Amino acid sequence: MIIYYTRSQKTKIFAEALGEILGQPLHGLQSDLDNMKGFKFLTKALGMVFSGKGFPVHNMPDSVPEEIYVCGPIWGGRLVGPVKYFMENTDLSKTKVNLLVTAETPVEKYRNRALEDLARIRCIPGEAYIFATKKDIMPEKEVAVEHLQEMLSGEKS
Repeated sequence: MIIYYTRSQKTKIFAEALGEILGQPLHGLQSDLDNMKGFKFLTKALGMVFSGKGFPVHNMPDSVPEEIYVCGPIWGGRLVGPVKYFMENTDLSKTKVNLLVTAETPVEKYRNRALEDLARIRCIPGEAYIFATKKDIMPEKEVAVEHLQEMLSGEKS
């Protein structure tokens, strides 16, 4: 199963490509952040970053299989709040959790911070991957598929 959160739809492109490659269903997390704009959104997003807390999700999955991929963007250098909320409020103790994060700056520390967030969750830690995106430019699905296939085969680009 591929669990993902996105606002700009960039992470969704990677989640959908990953779902196609692995033949796994997708579950898009939804929260009140999806409808916020302007100053209200900015204050909520900054609050999540500085507090390190998750942000409530309305459509938690009923159950999770033995291995999942959790996909989400990095905001302010940290894993996005709805993804953290999902991981903190789901019994993942018998689940291998792999992270796929997107960020506008492909800095290795973001991958490491995502791994730190994962280490705080009671789960079987898997791999963490980071993909660079560009502000205001949607990734092409074909390119995402290519990069994901390389990632899953262990090849380096």
